[in-house]
Amino acid sequence: MTTNDWDQFATEWDANDDVREYSEKAFSSWQKKVAPALPNLSTIRVLDFGCGTGLLAEKLAAQCGQIVAVDSSPKMIEVLEKKIQRLAVTNIVASNVPINSETIQDYSLFANKFDLIVASSVCSFLPDYESALCDLSLLMNVGGWFVQWDWVSGMPGDRIREAFRVSGLVEQSIEQAFLMASNGNSAPVIMGIGRRKY
Repeated sequence: MTTNDWDQFATEWDANDDVREYSEKAFSSWQKKVAPALPNLSTIRVLDFGCGTGLLAEKLAAQCGQIVAVDSSPKMIEVLEKKIQRLAVTNIVASNVPINSETIQDYSLFANKFDLIVASSVCSFLPDYESALCDLSLLMNVGGWFVQWDWVSGMPGDRIREAFRVSGLVEQSIEQAFLMASNGNSAPVIMGIGRRKY
């Protein structure tokens, strides 16, 4: 098992009020902006990229078909796997596999493409967001949806727009989704929505 900077937060992640609130608000914005455009939610295949302990995946699992939840932190995945067992959730598969050209070709969970990829508060932390988005777009069905939420301070709309263009995604919407309040300050969260065009 390798160590990861996020491992240290895994055991207390779900107890953090801000983390839970962020996932609730992200899910709510998804329900309003994306879910109505997805027919037959119960059959769609979802990739939760950078899933952490699966707070968003748990919410999506109640409405969607299979959820593949991946994260770079082995400890976050351990927490999620324990929750899956404890709650007897049957449609979430958790994995610590990285997403790159090799795993896209060889990893069995990626053999079938996804109708929806979500990335909640992860893209602005990636060392190469644009390259990662190109890899992710290869995992999407044509017409599939990509939705990301990130702090506006670390992920301006122009950067999302250009990454969508380069990766073959058609921009559907890039806008402020909600605010997070902390220590008397409010921080805006941006929501980028794109679809794979080819």
